[in-house]
Amino acid sequence: MQDLTVSFSGGRTSAYMCWYLINYKSSEYNLHFVFANTGQEHENTLKFVDQCDKFFDLKLVWLESVAHYGERKSSTYKVVNYETAARNGEPFESMIKKYGIPNKSAPQCNRELKVNPMNHWLRDNDLRKGFLAIGVRSDEIDRINPDTAKSRNLVYPLAFWHPTTKEQIRHWWAAQPFDLDVQEHYGNCKTCWKKSDRKLYTVAKEHPEYFDFFIDMESKYADYGAAKGPQVFFRQHRSAKDIIREAKDFPDHKMFTDIMPELQLDFFGLDQAGGACGSESCEIFSD
Repeated sequence: MQDLTVSFSGGRTSAYMCWYLINYKSSEYNLHFVFANTGQEHENTLKFVDQCDKFFDLKLVWLESVAHYGERKSSTYKVVNYETAARNGEPFESMIKKYGIPNKSAPQCNRELKVNPMNHWLRDNDLRKGFLAIGVRSDEIDRINPDTAKSRNLVYPLAFWHPTTKEQIRHWWAAQPFDLDVQEHYGNCKTCWKKSDRKLYTVAKEHPEYFDFFIDMESKYADYGAAKGPQVFFRQHRSAKDIIREAKDFPDHKMFTDIMPELQLDFFGLDQAGGACGSESCEIFSD
């Protein structure tokens, strides 16, 4: 059988993909499940990943990025587990110390915290010639780059093998014995620069302390990396402190609310287009 490595991002979509592959594709592929921890995940995300690992018997491999200073070498990895996984941004800070602060113009966080560690792990385990499953749904097909998919042997089970939308996944999880106890605007890295302003302002009002790590990184490493001039995380050259300040004037009635979507049975889930969290998520090799 061919090898199929499954990239588990820690969210509901990729977790559902794991369940689907275990139940419907394990007779066709040798499945390998991998999670890359950035150190800035919500604690309940880590708990959810651990629950899925045990409940679905994934035999999950937990990776964390290892930066190499003074060398022309991409980030490699170390293997951790739920108990030893970084909770205070240690892999993230290590990456920033070498490559600088990531933002829209320099999105190296996904590359060095997820893609390159995964590449090294695949190489070390002789899995580079196999397939790699990515958790992109049928209602976010526009995130798929066909050229990248072909060159890297990427497959998208929830887009093509078993077309599934965001609302279908949310309702499926609601019927399970456990679920991801993280509101949508806290998903992935808690204050990810990819999030919409509305989500960032909501996080800043509810938990301003979640921005402490980014504030600390901007104070320490603004001039690190290849970019010219002091760097900050957020769009329009805004700092973490700028986001917190702007959030104070953001109207309460416009705060982001995580609402269970109505179950739609259309293929593309067009009612969710443009508003889904997928555009902000950090699945590896997705555009």
